[in-house]
Amino acid sequence: MTDAPANRVHRYQRWDGELNKNRWTWLAMVVAGVRLALKDRKTRSLVTTITMVVLGACIVLYVLSLLELLAGTEQGKAIAEFVHAFLGVDVSEVSRIAEFRESLWRVFFLLIIKIEMFWVLLIVALVGPRLIASDLKHCALPIYFAKPVTPLTYVTSKWLVVAVFIALVTFIPNLLSLIVGVLITGGLHTWAQTASLGLDLVLSGLSVCLVGGAIVLALSSLSSDHRYVAVAWLAVCLLPVFGQTILNNLLPPESTTGWLGCVSLRDNIMTVTDWLFGMREALESSDLPAEAFTNALLKPVKPICAATVLAAWTLAALVLSYRRVVKFSQTAANV
Repeated sequence: MTDAPANRVHRYQRWDGELNKNRWTWLAMVVAGVRLALKDRKTRSLVTTITMVVLGACIVLYVLSLLELLAGTEQGKAIAEFVHAFLGVDVSEVSRIAEFRESLWRVFFLLIIKIEMFWVLLIVALVGPRLIASDLKHCALPIYFAKPVTPLTYVTSKWLVVAVFIALVTFIPNLLSLIVGVLITGGLHTWAQTASLGLDLVLSGLSVCLVGGAIVLALSSLSSDHRYVAVAWLAVCLLPVFGQTILNNLLPPESTTGWLGCVSLRDNIMTVTDWLFGMREALESSDLPAEAFTNALLKPVKPICAATVLAAWTLAALVLSYRRVVKFSQTAANV
């Protein structure tokens, strides 16, 4: 009996064998990360509430289809007033509204994307800060960087986790709204226009996934306390918005169409999305008077400047994340 307990003692030791290099290691890490994040009731509730946006989008698309049928009637005037107040486009004097269907749909989805930025702010604040910070806090990096996990696999997997949740509140509900809208109203005039709008929604959503995921990943690698990371994420997102508002109020409008108009990350994403959608060119080339759609347009900013700022943020964040993870992996190898 005195020898039995000693024989049952388990000791961890380094294994020098050859492990099988599994190319799907990143997928297992992503699935585990998504499942772990979904255990949080707040995260599940936030993802679920995005269905309200889908429902509201389908209702608005149906209302726009009714406007085409009721143009010129008293009911049509009431719907036109709603469209003017909600989308910022005055079509009360237009008799053939069907000709502006694509423009109205694009204006509407641009507004939806702007609303979804609120969901992105919250969902990333819930999911992103723990991605690397929790591994630092619980000293889990020696386990991660055992063979065959590499720093690149680790960074990619962690980014994909937060990208999944950003996609769940951006282009996935937008695509679902577009599909249901097509089933209800018949869609745009041609399938090419519908496919083009769907592709633009995907590209816009992917840009948010890339920028938001890279930034929160870099912040998460700087601290082992996820609370500090969450505060830093909110500061990076909100403080530039306030700074951009101050610049817009203090400087003349022509001064904020270049680099001085690209302080806010949210505004830069919307500027790039507006350019991707081709909203300004489409409305200006239409038969609508300029005062009929002025409120629907974003503040004029050079898209190249906004895209450059977003690319710089993303590249710097990815480089910082990778360098930090490489440093962690080298430290873990000596454990």
